[in-house]
Amino acid sequence: MRTSRTARALFAGVAIASLLAACGDDSSEGSEGTSGGSETTAATGETSGGGGGGGEAITLAVNPWTGSAVNAYVAQAVIEANLDTTVEIIDIDENATWVGLDDGSIDAVLEVWPSGHAADYETYITGKGSVVDIGKLGPSAKIGWYVPTFVIDEHPELATWEGFKDPELAKLFATAESGDLGQFTMGDPSYVTFDEQIIANLELPLKYVVAGSEAALLTAIDKAIADKQPILLQFWKPHWKQLEVDLTEVKLPDVTDECLASAAAGDGGYACDYAVDELYKAANAGLEEKNAAVFNLLSKLTLTTEQQSEIAGYVDRDGMTPADAAKKWVDANTDVWQAWLG
Repeated sequence: MRTSRTARALFAGVAIASLLAACGDDSSEGSEGTSGGSETTAATGETSGGGGGGGEAITLAVNPWTGSAVNAYVAQAVIEANLDTTVEIIDIDENATWVGLDDGSIDAVLEVWPSGHAADYETYITGKGSVVDIGKLGPSAKIGWYVPTFVIDEHPELATWEGFKDPELAKLFATAESGDLGQFTMGDPSYVTFDEQIIANLELPLKYVVAGSEAALLTAIDKAIADKQPILLQFWKPHWKQLEVDLTEVKLPDVTDECLASAAAGDGGYACDYAVDELYKAANAGLEEKNAAVFNLLSKLTLTTEQQSEIAGYVDRDGMTPADAAKKWVDANTDVWQAWLG
């Protein structure tokens, strides 16, 4: 729950190498009317506000996919009700988040997809030390190319990227926008992605088209399924939509050291699959001193794939705001978040 989105933070492989070094709907469409200082409450029924003896107010980043939003609003609900600290939510893209973490204008982000941010890890965490890795979020994630499963049933050769080398098969995905080429549909333009490079470097007869948001991507999926029309798009797991529609991931070339080096160098030569991402959390290095109780909670905060998908479904499927969805989940799962307070 998403993706990035460059490609969501160079790759788990690059991330491991550099330390060592994952996209629900668009959060900006679901978070209106909910930000810092809101009256979100947890199961205690207390009112937030951050006054009195609470710690210094903090700021959490939300990137433009639903998973990122629900993580932040769950944290806000628990912190404001139990730690007497105001939490401000800022909608911001992935790359700008690191600048904010570096300068302290953002205290934490709760979902980083390492496959697109190995260079940031190296720069800010390993290098400058202005940002700290505060542990795994919980879900393992994977970006990929997807088509409705009925497409593979009718054209088994499209189960791998090599099938798309055939211009006639690629034309099955043609639209008014793509002309004689097949259309490859991307979600939010701020997502970190290698798809345009993959298409060019594998010399596929496809046109890269940006839908504009995660919400637009979900609408395109629903329309394609309803109309039994082929669609090729970037999508990811975990995502609640994967539980509702039958999509098949297209096999791309295996990740190689050469691709990882290309991604790290930013030379445009990437031509491989996306690696599996172990999502993690990051914070400004000064957060522990600024508000130790919040730092402790955020370090302990984890959500399973199923828990995050449940909350995201409240937003994308049921139309709740991320704040309301988070409150619903927090009120029903006291045993989960109480462990974060210890």
